[in-house]
Amino acid sequence: MIKTFRIIITMLLCSIIIAGCKPKTAINPEAENEIKFDSILVNEKYHILGDSTNPYCSLESTFIFPAYYKDSEVLDKLNRHFINSFFGEDSAFTSPKEAMDKYIEKYITDYKELEGDFISETKTTGKKPLQESWYAYYEVSSNEIIYNKCNLLSYAISVEFFTGGANGGHGYNNYVINLNTGEELDETDIFIDNYHDALSELIVYTIASDNEVATPEELEGLGFFNIDEIFPNNNFFVDENGITFTYNEYEIAAHFVGRTDVFLPYEVLSQLLRKDSPIAPIAFIKK
Repeated sequence: MIKTFRIIITMLLCSIIIAGCKPKTAINPEAENEIKFDSILVNEKYHILGDSTNPYCSLESTFIFPAYYKDSEVLDKLNRHFINSFFGEDSAFTSPKEAMDKYIEKYITDYKELEGDFISETKTTGKKPLQESWYAYYEVSSNEIIYNKCNLLSYAISVEFFTGGANGGHGYNNYVINLNTGEELDETDIFIDNYHDALSELIVYTIASDNEVATPEELEGLGFFNIDEIFPNNNFFVDENGITFTYNEYEIAAHFVGRTDVFLPYEVLSQLLRKDSPIAPIAFIKK
């Protein structure tokens, strides 16, 4: 069955590959964009009521941001985008340091709201809750540059957190920036009209192949939700090899499945890609 399924996959992929040569490009695909980065690293901890013997929250964060680019207007847009995506819209027009300081302050302020419960519980039980209790909050966040060539900048943000309860959480968000304009790209900038159904099918079959099941329907037995409701989600990054879509916990599958990354090579996507899109220089370059 697996062999038969792989044959079906191959036929499906071949059916969407365009014949003929790929257009040439004057862009050097190996040269990195002339952009420099800086970073801010923090490791903060706050104990309830300021007492080091009490449970605490911890915040670890690494924020990478553009510090130089040849086009100052684009650089400003990049900084706004990096700050907004990492810290939220309230920080969009602050400096990286101001945004980080505000981020830390809010995290600790929100945690302090537990202090009333902590005091009540201590009085009721006659002893302090341990650090292993549900008061043990933490958050670890960072961003990373994935691709920085051909006037494109791909980066990703990841966060791991725990705020009490049975399980913590994880989140992963990807972004692609056109350095010619400083604007973020979405699916409609990259794919042709009416791409949605064909791309959805490719994604589902790729997930099935990655999980080594005979048919996509078998994914539902592995913890995935209704496969008919798995669609492109605009959470993607690009690199020299293809486009990767990321699905977060609970988005298309149960918590225990975790994050699902779906890599689609440009050769597989060629018929669905716009020939004049900002990613064309890497998607259609001869290799």
